[in-house]
Amino acid sequence: MRANVAAVGDDGPRITLIPSVGEYPIYDELLYSMMTADEVRVAAFDRAVRRCAPGRTVVDIGTGAEANWAIAAAESGATRVWAIEALPESAEKARALIAERGFADVITVVTGDSREIELPEKADVCVSETIGAIASSEGVCEIFADAKRRLVRESGIFIPHRVETVAVPFDYAAVLGDTGPAFQAEYATYVDRVFQAVGRPFDLRLCWTEIPHEARLAEPTTVEVLEFGVAEYEYAVHESRVRITRPGRLGGIALGIRLWVSPEDRDPIDSLEQQTSWLPVFVPASVEQQRAVAVGDEVALTFTVGLSSDRIHPDYWLTARSADQSEAEIDWDGTYLGGPEFRSSPFYRELFAPYPASFRGE
Repeated sequence: MRANVAAVGDDGPRITLIPSVGEYPIYDELLYSMMTADEVRVAAFDRAVRRCAPGRTVVDIGTGAEANWAIAAAESGATRVWAIEALPESAEKARALIAERGFADVITVVTGDSREIELPEKADVCVSETIGAIASSEGVCEIFADAKRRLVRESGIFIPHRVETVAVPFDYAAVLGDTGPAFQAEYATYVDRVFQAVGRPFDLRLCWTEIPHEARLAEPTTVEVLEFGVAEYEYAVHESRVRITRPGRLGGIALGIRLWVSPEDRDPIDSLEQQTSWLPVFVPASVEQQRAVAVGDEVALTFTVGLSSDRIHPDYWLTARSADQSEAEIDWDGTYLGGPEFRSSPFYRELFAPYPASFRGE
């Protein structure tokens, strides 16, 4: 591994980094097992599928190797299930598991991109777990928009129901002290795998294992809202102001999600408050010296979303500026295929300092 690493269980920092990988075609057994082990996530989707599937036809987009929701739909009485999976190896594993479970007569596994697949009839229910650590980051908006047009009946049900992306100013030095940024060792190899998938190293999106309350400088503010089955998502610019409630240094912005899997859900899954497989994304400060903020100060946030060149995954840009300053303390290029500069800020330069010149293409 060619980046800073902190081994789990050593005397390293309390919180460590994991590369954001859900957007990229690098799923393996470890990543699938993380999702399956997420009891909060599994319980919410299982309830919604079993409530909606009986007596209906279901399409499960991105079914994965374990075909969890396709099997749950069949178990609960769906009349027909189409399980769509883009990765051939995962699709083959799903097909074998479905046959082993005795549902091959109800579930049909279809290999390919859901946007290029035709079904023999429109489904009554569409389920997809392609929700990212940033709500839209795994391409769910384009997936569901296409499904609504072609694969699902006009009165169809979409699972999940609604998701928001929220942002909170964060003082990582309050937790890390003088310890530099480092990847959690178990997941560090995924950095290279993301780079290989994209074709070059870049300042990839980062997830932190937790966002402790003592390092949060304000209450979360909503910067993105997705409501599925209602209207197509509009890529846009969202501007907001956040009032500082705890003194500290503006070390970055934490991004989390609030997810209502079903309209019946009273409380959302909250990735900032609960331990789930949706880890919060951390956007580091761009400046050399992090600015001190006091209670009552305001930080202006601009969160911009556009469609990537692959026409499915979003690109993101985020700026944060203290209201009394002319220059932004955070100016983040979170594009899917990477911004123009590798190691573009002090945080990324320290994180990726060990990478050799040959890997950077210099």
